[in-house]
Amino acid sequence: MNLPLRLRSARVLSATVASALLTAVATAQLSVVSVEPAINASNALPNADVVVTFDRALGALSLPPWSGALKVFGKSTGPAAGAWSLENGGLTARFTPAEPFAAGEVVQLGISHDLVAIDASVMRSAGFHSEFRVRTRPTTMTFSQGDTLNVRSPNGSGVRVYGGQASDLNDDGALDLAIVNQDTSDVRVFLNRADGTASFDPFLTPPTATGDTPSPNESCDMNSDGLMDIVTGDKFGDTVSVLLGRGDGTFEPGVQYDMGDLPRGLAVFDMDGDGDSDVISANANSSNLSIRLNNGDGTLGPRTSFNGGGSAEWGLASGDMNNDGIIDFVVGAQSSRRLIVWLGDGDGTFTQAGVLNGAGRIWMVVLGDVNGDGNLDVATSNGVDATGTIALGDGNGGLSLRQVQSTGGLVVATDLGDLDGDGDLDWIMSAFSGGAWTMHMNGGAGTFTTETTFIASQNPACALLFDFDGDQDLDIALLDEIADEVVLWENTSPGASFCPATPNSTGLSAAVSYTGSLSVAENDLRLHVGPMPDGFGFFFYGQSTQPGTPVGNGVLCLGSQLFRSAPAQATGNLLSAPFDLASPPVPGATILSGSTWSFQLVFRDLPGGGAGFNFSDGLELTFL
Repeated sequence: MNLPLRLRSARVLSATVASALLTAVATAQLSVVSVEPAINASNALPNADVVVTFDRALGALSLPPWSGALKVFGKSTGPAAGAWSLENGGLTARFTPAEPFAAGEVVQLGISHDLVAIDASVMRSAGFHSEFRVRTRPTTMTFSQGDTLNVRSPNGSGVRVYGGQASDLNDDGALDLAIVNQDTSDVRVFLNRADGTASFDPFLTPPTATGDTPSPNESCDMNSDGLMDIVTGDKFGDTVSVLLGRGDGTFEPGVQYDMGDLPRGLAVFDMDGDGDSDVISANANSSNLSIRLNNGDGTLGPRTSFNGGGSAEWGLASGDMNNDGIIDFVVGAQSSRRLIVWLGDGDGTFTQAGVLNGAGRIWMVVLGDVNGDGNLDVATSNGVDATGTIALGDGNGGLSLRQVQSTGGLVVATDLGDLDGDGDLDWIMSAFSGGAWTMHMNGGAGTFTTETTFIASQNPACALLFDFDGDQDLDIALLDEIADEVVLWENTSPGASFCPATPNSTGLSAAVSYTGSLSVAENDLRLHVGPMPDGFGFFFYGQSTQPGTPVGNGVLCLGSQLFRSAPAQATGNLLSAPFDLASPPVPGATILSGSTWSFQLVFRDLPGGGAGFNFSDGLELTFL
């Protein structure tokens, strides 16, 4: 059939436009519209879902296990297991963790540039990355000294404890200790007994060898096998060591890679958007930075080096300093006394941004939001200056000086964590020659006052702030470099856990925690229990406890005079309910200032599973 020229031209034009539109759709960029918890958010619930909304729909094959383009990783708990699902017509992807994150840990969301939408559009080449920090429960910071772990060899020879990681190395839900030792050039692992006693077994033998004189270290999953790995910076070997975890607390033999001269700072994160962890070191003697990108299997590619913007680059830490979903880093240059922010370009390169001069002779750098504005800030230890520095981030890569805090002697480590559970980050500095760890409490706006001093047997190396007893507050492990010991201090009040729960129908032990204050006048207490099956439960509470008595499928540890709350509904494996101190659910059960009460939740367990109900662990609270 012969068509009129105008019609034929219109059809040709229409086909051309359609082809162009299809090409445009296929090549358009898939973008993140929002993420929950937000970038650099603080005080997320321990079982918080991770929710990402895109500007176009995903298909089921875009999600794990069909795709590896979406990952959630806890710096303490490791690669997160859980379920991904689509909502909102495929525009929203939701990750529901199978187990709660650890109190105070930093959780990372990684989206690689390989993520593909239904319309065949892909993410930007930089991918997208976000981090948030898990809340800790409020305490009055009464610390009880627990075990002292001996890190020395059986023959008593010294090892020079220098640093460590607190992470779950055998996937049992409890955080273990991997201690990095300079003189013996190895890592020694103490497994948490995970029995509610806040105790650790002796270190596993043989230790895992590293390069010569390891110093900084990072937890990661280098080969994406779902197991926790460790990377160390080996200062006299001029190398980094990659230790791939076996999932039982041991590691494959370490593999060393040349870096710069005297690597003193280390960070591990995805620099090029491909979804795996790359490595950067700050090299003090060569005054530069060195990068090795991950080949995707845990091995590292060729080294590239560049000027770090100062002299004697020493401390190093990574995080999103301008909230654009690309990880950046901050380096502390010791000789030039400056902090330098480098913003990630998303392709393995970086652009220098803010510089803070006069920051001190920096030894170590850590990042965290200390003033609650949603932007990452910087805390340093300043070596022979015997000070630490707090610098506030402006959310655009700039820094401003907030506080210089004096402490005694050579200050070799700086650590941040919410020790009192009031929602802001507190600060511990380790003074090697001062023989003490000093704790500085945050007033809420990033200004700190000295609260407590822990005296060392000999010379502090650093402090690890983590929940080693599983009660959702931060405990402290103090590492002594010359005594070769780790001293455990348990955060024991005002909420003390007791009566470890038996596994419920989720296969996990439901734990009670709370938010709000314990002030009777404030009356804002809210109780939480998880993980647990969806359904209802209610609290038994009283002022006495007893040895555990089997009841139903669980164990009851409350005393004889019990009161019961109104039923509350659990959804998403979490029960969360207010508890009105002014009008308790049972007359006569008035909660007064200065009184101590204990709580356990009873809830429906597996249908047909014995007696059909179970108990959480117990939580003892002293009200103010």
